[in-house]
This record gives sequence, C-alpha cells and structure tokens, in this order.
Amino acid sequence: MFAGVALFGMMVGHAALALRATAEPPTQTVRIDVIASDARGRPLDTLKPADFELRDEGVIRPLDDVRLVRQSPDEARVIAVFLDEYHVSPGATERIRASFTRFLSEQVRPRDLLVVMKPLDSVFAIHPTTDRSAAIAAVQSFDGRRGSYDARNSYEQNFMAGVPARIEVARSQVVLSALNALAVHLSGYTDQRKTLIVVSEGTARIDRRRGLEYLPTFDTIRRSAQQANVAIYAINPGDALSIDADPLTTLATETSGQSFADVDAGLRRAADDAGAYYLLTYRASRPDDGRFHPVDVQVKRPGAQLRARRGYYSPSPDDALRKAVLAKLDNPAPPPPLEPAPRASPLIRPWFGTARGSDGKTRVTFVWEPVLRASTDRVKRVPTRIKLTALAPDNSVLYEGIVLPTGAGIVDDVTAPFSRASFEMAPGRLRLRMAILDAAQTVIDTDVRSLSVRDMASGVSIATPEVMRARNAREFRALDNVQAVPVAAREFSRNERLFIRFHAYGPSGASVTVAARLMSRMGPMRELAVVAAAGGDDGGVMGVRELDVPLAGLAAGDYVIEVSASSAGGEAKDVIDFRVTT
Repeated sequence: MFAGVALFGMMVGHAALALRATAEPPTQTVRIDVIASDARGRPLDTLKPADFELRDEGVIRPLDDVRLVRQSPDEARVIAVFLDEYHVSPGATERIRASFTRFLSEQVRPRDLLVVMKPLDSVFAIHPTTDRSAAIAAVQSFDGRRGSYDARNSYEQNFMAGVPARIEVARSQVVLSALNALAVHLSGYTDQRKTLIVVSEGTARIDRRRGLEYLPTFDTIRRSAQQANVAIYAINPGDALSIDADPLTTLATETSGQSFADVDAGLRRAADDAGAYYLLTYRASRPDDGRFHPVDVQVKRPGAQLRARRGYYSPSPDDALRKAVLAKLDNPAPPPPLEPAPRASPLIRPWFGTARGSDGKTRVTFVWEPVLRASTDRVKRVPTRIKLTALAPDNSVLYEGIVLPTGAGIVDDVTAPFSRASFEMAPGRLRLRMAILDAAQTVIDTDVRSLSVRDMASGVSIATPEVMRARNAREFRALDNVQAVPVAAREFSRNERLFIRFHAYGPSGASVTVAARLMSRMGPMRELAVVAAAGGDDGGVMGVRELDVPLAGLAAGDYVIEVSASSAGGEAKDVIDFRVTT
C-alpha cells in the first residue's frame, strides 16, 4: 500500500515538473539606453535601427523600437551628485567646489531636477529640486576629509571610532549604503535615464563578515542602478588609486556611464549624455527569478563607438513586493476625514425608528421636538428646524434636508418641509449630523451621534412603534391619516389619548400573532386590544397594527406598553416607556 502511495506521489511530481517545463516563461519588455559617438568622441545622432545589433545572453534579438531620445530645454533631466567627503583629499576640496559651481550655474538647465548628497545625509530628507542656489549651497559645504579621522558629530563619535583602519571600513560602508539608497530613491521619479555623478578618490571593496551580509555592496549598487535606469559617472580627482582599479569605474562602465580624472571633463560628458541617447526596446522571455542577464550591443557603422548597459535584471517576487510597498509609501491613502466629537444637544428631543425596507434594507425614520425649559441666558434659544445629514458607513449621503418639529396631531404636508425624515440603508453604522436653527435661520447648537441599524430582512421582528398623541377629537381624527407624524415626547397629560402604530414581520407564508399589554412599576395591568390597519396583513409577511390608549383612567406615574409578535419562526418584543402627569 505504501509503495503504491509513493509511486503515485512520484507520478504527480513528474507531471508537475513536465507542466512547469512546458509552461511559457513570462515576456519582459527590456529597454537599453545607448550613448553613441564618432571616432573623435563627438555625439552621433544619425544611426538607424539597422545599424544596431543586440545580443541577449549571446542570442541576437530583434529590436521592436530604436529611437533617439533628445531632451529639449523644457524637459527635466534628473541629475544627482554624490560628494564622497570621506574619500576625497582636503587639497582637492576647493577645485571640486569651483568645478561643480560652474557646472550648476552654466550647464544645468532651469527645469532640471537636482540632488546633492554627502555620505551622512538622510535620503528621506533629499528631494530633487530645480533650485540651483540650494544645490550650489550644498556643494559649498563639501569638505574633503580623506586621512582626517576626527569625529565631527555624535554619529561618528559613537559608531565610527577606533583606529584608522576600523574607521576606514566604517566610512566605506556608509558610502556604499548611501550610494545604494540614492540609486533606489531616484527610481521613483521617472522611467527615463537618470544621471548619478560620484566624486571619490576610491572606495575599497569590503569583505563580507558574518552578520553583515545584509549590508549593501558594489554588486548591490549595480543592481539598484540597473533597475532604476541610473547611469553612474565616476570622477576621481586624486591619485590615491588608479582609475582602472577603482570599483566605481566598473560601476560606471556597466551602467553606460564613464570614469574621469578631470572633474570638468566628467561633468561636461555627464550633461551631454543626459540630453541625448538612443533607446533600444525589445522583448525577452525570462523567468521571474531576479537574475542578471548580460546584453551586448554592437553598431555596424564604421568608426562609431557605443557605450551601453551591460545587461538587465529580470523581475522577481521580492522586486514586485518591494515595488508595491514603495508605491504605497510614496502615494499613501488620504487620511479619513476627522469625525466630529459625539454630542447630544440639550435643546432637542429626537426619536429614531426602524422598519423593514426594500431589497433587504432597513428604513430609518427621524422626528424631533424642542425641549422647553427655563434658561438663564438673556436671549432664549428656541429651535425651530433642524438641518439633518445622514451618512452611511462609506460616507455616502443617505439624507440631507430640513426637518420641522413634530407635535400633537401633526400631519406632513407635501407642499412644505416635512416634520419627519425617512430613508433606507443597509444594516450597519449610521452617522447623523444635525445643525439646530432658530427662527432667524441661525445655528444655535449642533447634535452629533451614531446609531447601529439592525437587520430586519428575515425572521420575526417588530418595527419601532410610532406613538402619536391627540388632545381633542379633531387631532385624534387626523391620526387616521397615513401621513400622521409620530411624536418624540414620552410624557403626556391624563386628558390626552395615544394612538400607537407598528409593523409586525414574519417569514413568508407564516401567520403572525400580535399582542400588547400595559404595565406599571408594580407589574402587568391589562391586555390591550390590537387591531389590524386596513390592508395590514399582506399574506402574513407584514402586518400593520394599531393601539388606541386613552390616558384618562391612569394615575400619574411611569408606565410601559409591551408589544410582541410570534409565529412558528420565533418571537420578537418591543417596549414603549412613557409617563403620565396630572
């Protein structure tokens, strides 16, 4: 049995390998920027697509597009300068300052985006700018410190102390980390070619030690520059190391840049290359393994010379994740609007009712009454209307409008603002904003609150009972109108009469039994007659019920009316608390 299971597992494994082998690798669009010049080093801008031959890992690839990118003075070039203070001799400081000041003043265009960075500058505090005066000021603060190991800040004192050999290792690591961070930082500004000018008399390679494998190296910088389309120009103004032996020279060659000993010549070449280059585009089928793929570009025209990137990196899952994280950090979601603090106004008495709506929603009803109380204010504030705004959980507006106060015998007039607001929403959190106005339409107070709207789409349930009051026969007759508005008050005199209307819901096809009883603090008093409104049964799914409760026979005190609905699917109850006064 176990042999059979093992054989089946081997067959599944071989099938998976065969399927993986036959699956087509994803196609990647590759762009290689090329700098072309004639035998005398002058820019060459007359090459045709047929003049180029590109080999990807030794295989000739057809080119989809070849075009000369010539940036006009109105287009912005991205030019970054890294001044390696730790590896430039003090004697070269003034010469470098003067050369870069001329470069920024004369060769940089008004719309070019500039970055000037030194080893201990934070990449988070550096942003490309068109302000040449700020860039010149950063250059003027440059001070070569090669061979000088005095600590000038707390970071150097705490983390870069010791013998010179140890300080040199720490300085080299700081430089590599800063260069890599700058190359990654530049990737977020444009997909076109970017220029990184590095001034250093040579940064030695660092041997990897256990526990430091995660720190950037020259290989890390090469990868970051290739992926960010950054061309590195290495300028070595001293004689500390031969230019050919400087690892920065290798970086420049592999990223289509160049190395120079003369500062002014290097700056002129970097500016010229940033303004005109060829862009070769083709497609390659590569697995998403993140590996480096070498590319060799040749030109068929005699005497022409090319400088091109030495290859590209195929994407990897880590690269995709990193790109998504950086995009989210660079474009954070806007913060949610500030919610006003909850507040219950003492000037109004609101009432909220819920009932079953359409399409599984819940219908919400709002009415209010002013609270009449003695005030010590010299000007008495009397609310006459409310501007109500009701918001759903997704900030969509459910209702916005004026609501007049309710009272005894009130019936909504379709030609005037209503004394009741009704709207439907999906069950969830309802947010209410109320501006309370007086007779002069002045805001005298606000009310902010939220409610949890329940789901009434299924099962047995009771809508919030609506209480209407009448002080005489004329007002009582008005309560038969379907437009009669419930009251928010729960304190009544003995000469009033209450008319209570509510909906009872049950499962489709099920019969719903509805009952009501009056209770005091001492316990149940009596059962109340519940009658169905005209057309109220609707097949047992929904019933509209009414109660007529005269208050003349009740003593002053607190009372409760309990209404209930039951069927084979369950039971639901609701209560109405009220007070009777003399």
